[in-house]
Amino acid sequence: MNGQLYIQPSLITNSKSNTFYEELKNSLNSCDRFFFSVAFINYSGLQLLLDIFADLEQNNIEGKIITSTYLSFTDVKSLRKLTTFNNIETKIYIADSFRGFHTKGYIFEYEDYFKVIIGSSNITQSALKTNVEWNVRYITKNKTEGFALEIIEEFNKLWDLTNEINEDFLFQYESFLTEVEKFVLLEKQTFEKSIEIKANNMQKKALSNLSKLRENNQNKALVIAATGTGKTYLSAFDVQSFKAKRVLFLVHREVILSEAMESFKKVNEDRTVSKYAAGNKDLNGDFVFAMVQTLYSNENYKTIPRDYFDYIIADEAHRSYSQSYKSLIEYFTPKFLLGMTATPERTDGGNIFELFNNNIALEMRLRDSLREDLVLPFHYFGISDVTADLENVDLTKIDEVAKKLSIKDRVDFVIEKMEYYGYSGKKRKCLAFCVNNAHADFMANEFNAFGY
Repeated sequence: MNGQLYIQPSLITNSKSNTFYEELKNSLNSCDRFFFSVAFINYSGLQLLLDIFADLEQNNIEGKIITSTYLSFTDVKSLRKLTTFNNIETKIYIADSFRGFHTKGYIFEYEDYFKVIIGSSNITQSALKTNVEWNVRYITKNKTEGFALEIIEEFNKLWDLTNEINEDFLFQYESFLTEVEKFVLLEKQTFEKSIEIKANNMQKKALSNLSKLRENNQNKALVIAATGTGKTYLSAFDVQSFKAKRVLFLVHREVILSEAMESFKKVNEDRTVSKYAAGNKDLNGDFVFAMVQTLYSNENYKTIPRDYFDYIIADEAHRSYSQSYKSLIEYFTPKFLLGMTATPERTDGGNIFELFNNNIALEMRLRDSLREDLVLPFHYFGISDVTADLENVDLTKIDEVAKKLSIKDRVDFVIEKMEYYGYSGKKRKCLAFCVNNAHADFMANEFNAFGY
């Protein structure tokens, strides 16, 4: 930093133009050594730094990390992963009932100065990218400045108070966390029972627009909103607003049917619900949740009066152009028909907008949903495919592409990367996109052979 102007302290927040994650990444990629003292680390945050730590290891850049057991937040998976890096020493501060541990300090050493960041961000995905956080960045004039010496001295004092992370500690800590989680789950279940379900921003906008459409004598509408934004609850709120007497909720998967029933019960506690599915064709509920296949099979729907339901909800409405779904929609004559989907566009040329009289009550795609904080942000890991050569393959010939991709070396490579990056939480949930059925069958069989 010789000859460089002194840089005033600056504030780092998770703004649209920059995030604490970007600051951390840039600082790690340029420093000679680093020291972190951070109260909480979970795998969602550590996962974002894995590639950076791997590059630092390859370049022999060393670091020290202190974290803690305070509030039982730091997870075992993160601690175990950190111990795999040969260039990083990680130690744990054992907090007790009298003294907690709440530091969030990041120190980066350069040739002739230190960069110090102190603030509110722990190493979690939310803290690094989306939470409201305040972190102050300070760059010292040199390596002998009082503040620099003071903070390094304090870090070293903490380092001496911490414990080594070994398998014995990890086993004890994991057993402790398992017991803690049992009580947390019980408290959460008790708490959730008392929560009043209220409409979010997306639902409020849609409810207002649906009301306006009906004021203009429209009896059909389509809501387009990203998965996870609350379309089912929206329909429950609108049924309540409409004061519907009999409601039909159409789904194509039983798991969605069960979840929808539970959501409706929470919003309309005084109404009865029933299921119309294979082996249980019950029409007695105020709200009937029906499998499309069951209702369509053997023309079961024709045994029900056409005006039996005054409100019908077509879930995953992009499927409503199929013969079964379309037959049900065209047969019944409700006072209002609501379609809900995250993906209205069809590749077969079918126009579902026409089925709902081109009335779009709301359109909120993924980018809008992220901006409204309705869905969790995500992070991409871009991985170069070194196993399949498609350079001279006509990509329109899907069967040929599938053969090129369906090789064991590629499966091994995918699994190796999947294991390296790991997953946040207790269970890995994976959705794999394949080029055709044969490719999907191959990948599924190979993954099963690995024990997944």
